[in-house]
Amino acid sequence: MQRKRTCVQLAATLLILVPALAACGSDDESSPDPKVSATTGIAADVTRQIAGEDATVDQVIPDSATPHDFSLSAEDRADLEDSVLVVSNGAELETGIPFDELDAPQFAFADHAGELLAFGESGEAHSGAEEHAEGDEDADHGGDDPHLWMDPTRLAAAVPALGDELAGADPDHAGAYRRRAREYADELEDLDAKLERTLEGVPDSDRKLVTSHDALAYFADRYGFEVVATAFPASGPEAEASAASIQETEDAIADSGVPAVFAEETDDARVLEQIAERSGVEIVDGLLVETPGDAGSYVEMMRRNAALISGALSGDGASGS
Repeated sequence: MQRKRTCVQLAATLLILVPALAACGSDDESSPDPKVSATTGIAADVTRQIAGEDATVDQVIPDSATPHDFSLSAEDRADLEDSVLVVSNGAELETGIPFDELDAPQFAFADHAGELLAFGESGEAHSGAEEHAEGDEDADHGGDDPHLWMDPTRLAAAVPALGDELAGADPDHAGAYRRRAREYADELEDLDAKLERTLEGVPDSDRKLVTSHDALAYFADRYGFEVVATAFPASGPEAEASAASIQETEDAIADSGVPAVFAEETDDARVLEQIAERSGVEIVDGLLVETPGDAGSYVEMMRRNAALISGALSGDGASGS
């Protein structure tokens, strides 16, 4: 009889404890870290610096794809719309993503990086972080060069606004997002100073760039270079070098006397090798533009790029500081 009462009491206790334990588990499962989606490798890395441990950041466009022609699958779209925030570069870089149709809050760096350059424009204006303050956000960016991240001061101007967006999406960690955004903006300003030092050995007369794609205008504008020619008229797999563009590139090499052509790490080198053979210049490959790749982070990517350019144009193999 005593054993029967004990069993009954144990069963009653379990009936009380099991729902309580289940409720605890349910609370944990219903409160995961907020999910943020970022389009490119650059956008994802910058967003992770600000999200820290308080949000999960998923990269939408894989490093093996180009943002210019990437299209969403149905699963991709569902993931984006399940996010508390979708972070993009903007300025029509990610042309295959229908941002105006997505049912999710959105943030684009291009909307907070100041006035953008037009394609083919470099070395003329917009230098200095103070000129990249938020403004002209209602302008039509249809013809703008989207590669704004090649100037770190433009990202430095934009990241506080991203901190505010994350704070609005996840108020429980608002202070942490804003703090990390300020710290990362300071890191980007420090990066800018380091790039200046890396590049200071390049004489003014040699600050001319011949590149495979038209992606370094912001870099050239910020650090006092001029992009004198690009072998491919656009970025992405649809960009093919025409006979005219190859001839113009070779003419620019002869006129400017540049010692090197700078190629992106993912380029097909055949056309560039032909140009180099006929023009007698070096092909410097390994530039990282649309993703940090094996550099590991946006900051290290930019330091590597500056070191490559400085080493080729100054002849001293500068590696930065």
